[in-house]
Amino acid sequence: MFKSKKNFDPAKPIDFVLIWVDGNDPEWRAEKDKYDPNVDEETSANSEVRYRDWDNLQYWFRGVEKYAPWVNKIHFVTWGHIPEFLNINNPKLNIVKHTDFIPAEYLPTFSSHAIETNIHRIPELSENFVYFNDDMFIIRNMTEQAFFSQGL
Repeated sequence: MFKSKKNFDPAKPIDFVLIWVDGNDPEWRAEKDKYDPNVDEETSANSEVRYRDWDNLQYWFRGVEKYAPWVNKIHFVTWGHIPEFLNINNPKLNIVKHTDFIPAEYLPTFSSHAIETNIHRIPELSENFVYFNDDMFIIRNMTEQAFFSQGL
């Protein structure tokens, strides 16, 4: 099992990081297509289904609000598009564009792996954070100990 070099400090805030892409955004698609002309191949790791917006992100935010109200900040990582329903004035929300934390020489990127390996660069990210994809939902009460236990 992975052992962290640093112990979890319960006195420090816990942030959530959520990466998301709106595969229906025509500007994003045009940018992506410049770098990947084979987007229609169903067997490709870059097939359109990987970037499809399932129109259920509001449930992710509702779950956090209802079942993990203790979260300090939600760092919402996006290429630049923002869902219409999202309250961008919520004090717990930090909208983070790829250009805000990924070094310019690695941009643009359309790979979740490249984005994930740079999460630690997000400005103001708490040392204690939990990373989510947009297909992982909190559906019951969660405590901090569900993510950090025995000092880790």
